[in-house]
Amino acid sequence: MKVTFYQYYFKTSCAMKKIVILGLGARSTLFYQEALHQLYFETKGKYATFPFIVKQLDFNLINPYLPDNAAVISPILKRELEEFDAPEVHLLVPNITIHQIIDTLDFQLQIVHPYKLLISELANKKGKKVVFFGTKYTINSSYLGSFITENLIEKINIEDVLFLDEMRKKIYIYAETSQDIILYNKLLENYSRNAIVVIACTELSIINKSCNTNIIDLVKLQCHECLQILLD
Repeated sequence: MKVTFYQYYFKTSCAMKKIVILGLGARSTLFYQEALHQLYFETKGKYATFPFIVKQLDFNLINPYLPDNAAVISPILKRELEEFDAPEVHLLVPNITIHQIIDTLDFQLQIVHPYKLLISELANKKGKKVVFFGTKYTINSSYLGSFITENLIEKINIEDVLFLDEMRKKIYIYAETSQDIILYNKLLENYSRNAIVVIACTELSIINKSCNTNIIDLVKLQCHECLQILLD
């Protein structure tokens, strides 16, 4: 059987923790990479860059079948990630929605899971209502209830759901305007006055300009967790 470079690399350095990024959409994947590099530089200084591996997947293989066609997506993910399937590997996936399918796969590798990190983050904000900014599918999905008590989740206005869904599509193709970004960040501030806002879509994280403590950005949680994994 042919041994790939990565299989050889993992076999000969099995004690080392490794961060593998599953490359999907070009902009979202680059956003994660830049965020990791920035965090690592802030920690290490000098010329530090985050030592991760990118396993690039042709996003067009799975994007038409998102969010929930597991019959098509699961075999592709299993095949593409087989060479990285080891306990010391921590997988970072730049697409929040796909984790619902990833949860059903049998891996040795460890997932840097946005919703599991969210549970810990919300433990410090007990009793507060939570609203989600994400795709139309995510906002209406029962999947969220498997991590958060459903009576704590508040729905946002349908007009805002549609606005966010169109916004993330624009961001994916670099088509957002300065006015779009202003309106989006005003929406964040409005909802965060009375609830915890969880940004659960990578594209919406890209244009998040807020430092409000009532806003939880899942991309930031994942990237900080990756940094901690490497430093431990």
